[in-house]
Amino acid sequence: MPRKPALHVVALLLVAHATGARAAAAEDENPGEETAGTSEQTAAPAAGEPPPGPPAGGDQLGVDYYPPPVDGPALRLPEPRSRVWLDGAYAESKDLSALPYIAGKGRNVRIALGGAWRWRRFAFDAQLPFNITTVDITSLLNQAPMPQDQHQTAPSLGDLALGAVWSERLAGDSEALIAGLGLRGRLATHTTRFSVHLADGSLAIFTIPYYFHVEPTLILGGALGPFTYVVNQGAIGLFGPNGDIQGEPVVVPSIYLWDAHYAVGVAPWSFLGASVELATMFVLNHIDDPNFKSVNGLRAVWVAPALQIHAGDGWRIDLIARLGLTRGQELYGVLEYVGTDSFTLRLTRAF
Repeated sequence: MPRKPALHVVALLLVAHATGARAAAAEDENPGEETAGTSEQTAAPAAGEPPPGPPAGGDQLGVDYYPPPVDGPALRLPEPRSRVWLDGAYAESKDLSALPYIAGKGRNVRIALGGAWRWRRFAFDAQLPFNITTVDITSLLNQAPMPQDQHQTAPSLGDLALGAVWSERLAGDSEALIAGLGLRGRLATHTTRFSVHLADGSLAIFTIPYYFHVEPTLILGGALGPFTYVVNQGAIGLFGPNGDIQGEPVVVPSIYLWDAHYAVGVAPWSFLGASVELATMFVLNHIDDPNFKSVNGLRAVWVAPALQIHAGDGWRIDLIARLGLTRGQELYGVLEYVGTDSFTLRLTRAF
């Protein structure tokens, strides 16, 4: 190698070595500055890109748009939120023959207050209704009532309902597939009674037979985009204490039913949704008492179209029409104290 170029290479190497040494010394004197600068440069988003974090608008809970439950019995939802609700309903039955010793028709206005509390994978709920019941009695104990007692209206406390639901997501964090178990009990707290003067001059005190309800349920549901679905498969056990009418004993038999619900809903906009639910109840056991023979082989079917309005901040309004489709629903609606058909307006506040 020529002498001058070799000297130039050596000089460049010495300068590079000195520069590296000064940089190392500066780093030793001020540790972390370069690292901090590098971290700041890494954390800063590029121009025009949104900062890191959850998507705008957050994660909408599918349960907010599930089809609304309506008494008859009510649908059980997966992952129900903590909430309170107040609803008013009008129901009617054109045939009371499912009850012993009475014939006629009835209608009922109901106001109910309820609430639910969610804790981890569990939700606990309660509801207490107040009823104003009107009956048109054509026969009681095989006698015609006196004209002044054929049409009567009486206020009463309704049946207290208590329930619990456990649910779990089956597809990771997705709301597409959720399964659960539900158990609901209904206590016979209603106080509906009527005093009827009969054609023979006697006075009969008629109390609408009441039942303790036990309702275990399997739950399946989920949300897929704007669509929601819920399926319930369970049983209903009706157990009632015996009573009497004018000294005539009324032995209330236990009734067992299979209960199934199929509901789908769609929410094309964040403020509006619609749904429809189909429910079927089949009596499983045979009752020998001739006063309850109409219950044997009972097949009750109803459909409930509904409209839901979301007013923001957890507020929701539901308009629900429950329409009986079979003769069995006329009979079962009396036992369930919900009528053949009903129309419900509900206001809910979710938390």
